[in-house]
Amino acid sequence: MNLELDWLRLGYKWIFNQKYRLHLTGFRPEVICFIQSTDPEKKYLLVQPLQDQSIWMPPQEGMHLEDSPKTASMRCLKTELGLSELQIQFRRSIWVGKRLFPEYRRDERDLMYSVRGWVDKNRMIGKAYFAALIIADSKAIIQPNSAEIHQYQWMNTRELLQQIKTNPPDKQKILRQAWIKLVVRGC
Repeated sequence: MNLELDWLRLGYKWIFNQKYRLHLTGFRPEVICFIQSTDPEKKYLLVQPLQDQSIWMPPQEGMHLEDSPKTASMRCLKTELGLSELQIQFRRSIWVGKRLFPEYRRDERDLMYSVRGWVDKNRMIGKAYFAALIIADSKAIIQPNSAEIHQYQWMNTRELLQQIKTNPPDKQKILRQAWIKLVVRGC
């Protein structure tokens, strides 16, 4: 009975909720957190993940089905950087786009309720990205999670755009799209 009710709820959300549609079709929703400093120069916080120390990127967090971009952003900043809600201001979030994974990365996470597995051998085929703009004081005490973050650094716009180029080409495209929509255009 509970499983039938779960599927009925998912059917309703399939129609009315973009994040659910993406999840059900094999895309793991994730939020990219662009953290802007209160400094007059507007610096941005980038992290170097422990798993791949050759890249720099804004902090990111997977979204649970019930999460809003704000909820996932707050969890990301608390878990990865030790920042509390009192130290940050959530400004806005936007939809960015999807990214297909190469074959070797598919199914790196199990997506419960993904119907993709019914028509394909993979239940997870990529990620769906939202982006959030968050304001924080560059003097806030950051305590990076050593299990996830190798190091972090505040960077100006030029440095941020240069460091985004350390990511794989398809990820660079998503990060640039997020940057333009969220920060440059202020959508």
